[in-house]
Amino acid sequence: MPVQNEALLEAYASCPPSARVYFTLEIWQASFASPARVVANVGDDMYFGIEATAPRNPGQTVLFIACPFSAEYPEQREGQPPSTKIKIDNVNRELVPQIRAALGVRQYIDILYREYLGSDLTQPAYGPIEFQLANVQMVGVSLTGTAVVKNLQHKRFPRLTKNYDYIQFPSLLP
Repeated sequence: MPVQNEALLEAYASCPPSARVYFTLEIWQASFASPARVVANVGDDMYFGIEATAPRNPGQTVLFIACPFSAEYPEQREGQPPSTKIKIDNVNRELVPQIRAALGVRQYIDILYREYLGSDLTQPAYGPIEFQLANVQMVGVSLTGTAVVKNLQHKRFPRLTKNYDYIQFPSLLP
């Protein structure tokens, strides 16, 4: 489940001009030698810290490649998890072989979405949120696909740290 820190919530609420939010994606599949990491709306590559509980490079500062991406609002359908179309433009030459290799493997591509606050690039201010990318298409230097929340039915709600039992919540009894 995503975690928001107080600095990000304050930045959203007060919107100071100095507060800059960086949107990032980490793209991973077993066929990759290393994860592909991109950051949107910047001119140059940037370094960001990865949270200590991350599946890859925990607690390290890693390079994110400047690469624009966009997503539509999630589509809501009865009986299906929310999904959204995602598009990554100008996929550079380092990422193209990884993506083409991933398309040849019958396995979803995993995506981790994180937001960083400009005042603290050492750890995500929001996230990570895990998605699975399906229906992937590579057209020229653009990658498009459908992102679906990974294992939504196994997420604790509303809090990660809370276990719900029938003693505290008797309405859970059949």
